[in-house]
Amino acid sequence: MRYIETKFFLLVVVLMIPIVEYYNDFFSGNYLNQIVIFTLPLLWPGIAHGSLDILIARNNKLIKNTGDTLLFLVVYISIPIIFFYLWIIFPNFIFVVFLLLSIFHFGLSDSITNTKLTEIFIRGSLVIVLPFKFHLEKTIEIFSYFLVDKFFLLTLNNYFYYAYLILLLLILLNLIQHNKIIFTNFRTFHYILELFGLFICFWFFEPLISFFIYFCFLHSIRHLKDEKSKLKLTNKSLFLKTVPMTTLTIIFFVIVYFVFQNSSENLNINFIVIGMSSLTISHILLTSFTKKI
Repeated sequence: MRYIETKFFLLVVVLMIPIVEYYNDFFSGNYLNQIVIFTLPLLWPGIAHGSLDILIARNNKLIKNTGDTLLFLVVYISIPIIFFYLWIIFPNFIFVVFLLLSIFHFGLSDSITNTKLTEIFIRGSLVIVLPFKFHLEKTIEIFSYFLVDKFFLLTLNNYFYYAYLILLLLILLNLIQHNKIIFTNFRTFHYILELFGLFICFWFFEPLISFFIYFCFLHSIRHLKDEKSKLKLTNKSLFLKTVPMTTLTIIFFVIVYFVFQNSSENLNINFIVIGMSSLTISHILLTSFTKKI
């Protein structure tokens, strides 16, 4: 089914609006409850969407034999470890690097039209800028778990304000450019529909909920669907091939938790959050390197 991820994303947005509204006391400001309710989609397709990276590397001729596989794994595992320790030492700077990499990754992975560079910037930036625009206080509270200084986040917000205005201008220019084919070109129609859905999602829901909805039901599903097509996998083989790396990722998080369990509760959460974020860097670099603009 074409653009099934768009339909999933918009459907979940619509279904979650009355749920979050009715159970506002359960969700509002309670990050643990927000994580719990999304546990299953965060595992699959969320975490699972990065579990095909070895197959992606093989498909792109980065891995040709057993030696290449071992070297790939060493580099793939070393990058997040190095990134993690650099983040602990230089939290503000590495956080910005992480945001920039995320913007490029989300934009590149989700793009579907022929206006690639513009769409990459719009899509990637929306995911970062909209939470600051619509939920500044809660966004700063969440990003404080990344060991980022609050004053530094407020400074970033000033830049994001101008980025938001630029995004609105680019989207307007995009609408003008595509106005004659919005309802006749399938890709353009879904692109505009997704932008509308992203604005609704990040405006209505708190930052963590909106990101989970976007990450699980649009970004991750689109990535898995694209790789299924490129790797010529069936639905069953796709799922089975995601299981090993997804399991290893879960084990990694459990190890991080036990390593830092003697730390203070807040520091423990900080390390887990930074560890989870650092673990995505290898995936971001691989997919950015292998995907054509």
